[in-house]
Amino acid sequence: MKKIAIILILILCVIPSFAQEQDDDDNKTNIRTTRQGFGDYKGIDMSLGFVNGRLRTEGSAYYFEDWNSEGIILIKDKGRVKIKGVNINLYNNKLEALYDENNVFTFDSENLIRIVINDKIFRTFNIDGELKIFELFFNDKISIYRHHTMSYSKGSANPMLNRKTNKYIKKANYYVYREGELTKIKLSKKSFSKLFQSDKVSQESIVKFIDQYKLSLHKETDLIKVLSFVIK
Repeated sequence: MKKIAIILILILCVIPSFAQEQDDDDNKTNIRTTRQGFGDYKGIDMSLGFVNGRLRTEGSAYYFEDWNSEGIILIKDKGRVKIKGVNINLYNNKLEALYDENNVFTFDSENLIRIVINDKIFRTFNIDGELKIFELFFNDKISIYRHHTMSYSKGSANPMLNRKTNKYIKKANYYVYREGELTKIKLSKKSFSKLFQSDKVSQESIVKFIDQYKLSLHKETDLIKVLSFVIK
């Protein structure tokens, strides 16, 4: 009964995504893959996009490497719902949950308030009129959110093009959340130090700290060190 109840909640709160596509190159071998990367019938890596079965795909379109996850989702008008087998589709920027081994449900972001998966916290923000899922990257006196974007580069069997594999290319942008608004963080020393200077820490001292410890704002662990410095 519990399993049935969870499925009913999913049906009410999410958009089922079962659309399947078939590449022209795959017609000869009758290989089919789904948009979400499931329904792999002949050993193609399960990955998002329209993949040429003869080419290897590097990377993944999803935030978590596997689906051995449990999420606590805060949904409008439904409250908290605990669901297993959830992941963030970075390519479509959507929350998805396994329905069966061949299909996933795609949640309507309009219904999402807060997402917690494997101790990682996500929430939605409206950016340029579109709801996007952001990860809470740093939260100590100031809140920093990270938004992932994903592009897909399709490989070619043509040796002249030097693209032997399909590849997912992930990029992250960071935002500071203040007074109910997001401000994008430019990861240059000048822009960063200007944005985070305060009565307690000057722009010059932030730059000095970065230079002294040879830190890179583009490196996740270094960025956390600098953020920890500016909030002291």
